[in-house]
Amino acid sequence: MRVRMTVMAGLATLACSLALYPLFERASWFWAGLGAVLAVSGGGLLARRLRMPAPVGLLFGLAALLLYLNLAFAGGEAWLGVVPSPESVRRLGELADEGWRAANRYAAPVPLVPGIAMLAAAGIGLVAVLVDLLAVRLRRAAPAGLPLLAMYSVPAAVREDGVGWLAFGIGAFGFLALLTADAREQVGGWGRTVTTRRSPRLPSLIV
Repeated sequence: MRVRMTVMAGLATLACSLALYPLFERASWFWAGLGAVLAVSGGGLLARRLRMPAPVGLLFGLAALLLYLNLAFAGGEAWLGVVPSPESVRRLGELADEGWRAANRYAAPVPLVPGIAMLAAAGIGLVAVLVDLLAVRLRRAAPAGLPLLAMYSVPAAVREDGVGWLAFGIGAFGFLALLTADAREQVGGWGRTVTTRRSPRLPSLIV
């Protein structure tokens, strides 16, 4: 059951991340965010398989996100291409600084330089960590809408035209699907539904 909620949390995060499309010139940022969501979901599943408490599960998600960013954006400096090293961590810091400077230099939609792509993946990954914690670990799917809503607030604050209705609808559908999955799991936790069959009454004959 938790696996299904993990999948739904990841899908809801990806659906809401579509709201970021007005910020970038190219769509490759979405694939970077997809990798971040997959890494966070894997870290959450591993923490639950090991029966770790919620705070440790949060650390698992953050660690998985760091490993993904390290692999995707600083793999040449990492140990074995995956394990963070001082050089790879320094490289990630340089990319983050480069991304912030590029974001302040250009108006949206910005060119997808490596620094901006890393910031986009990191931001989507952090939202995925919070959604996984709230909806899957703490079983509070409704508050998980707050970090999802944060992804809509960024383009709404940067661009006058905001987010298109299609992207908004896809994100809303993803959140509603997450709420539906959570409701079904909550009901399923009470056990199987008991139904009774009533035999139809025969009309009484009045003599």
